[in-house]
Amino acid sequence: MLTYFISGSNGYTLRTNQTTGSAFTLSLQDMTRLTNTTASLSNISYNKCESMLSFTASISGAIVGEEYRATLTSGNNTLWNGSIQAFISQSITKPEYNTQNDEFISHPSSNEYVIID
Repeated sequence: MLTYFISGSNGYTLRTNQTTGSAFTLSLQDMTRLTNTTASLSNISYNKCESMLSFTASISGAIVGEEYRATLTSGNNTLWNGSIQAFISQSITKPEYNTQNDEFISHPSSNEYVIID
């Protein structure tokens, strides 16, 4: 499974089946809604000796948390099958949670304990 970050740089390098083609298509199927789409590929380079394909992908309308079946083709040849899951970029700052119950409030303590024998 590959990870796709929405609003991020999504560069991939995949070992594929051998091909002599120069045009590549990444077809996607949304596993929840079963809708088909294609990803836009750029910065494509193919190493014929090692069958390694490098590219940058962009999925228009990607949904956070969605997983896509992926098929990479060149002409009528299937080069790679897999899946891609879409994520939102993570931030370092942690959210502050608000409680819905104001009846019980935690107060800071000095961590002093009384031990009774």
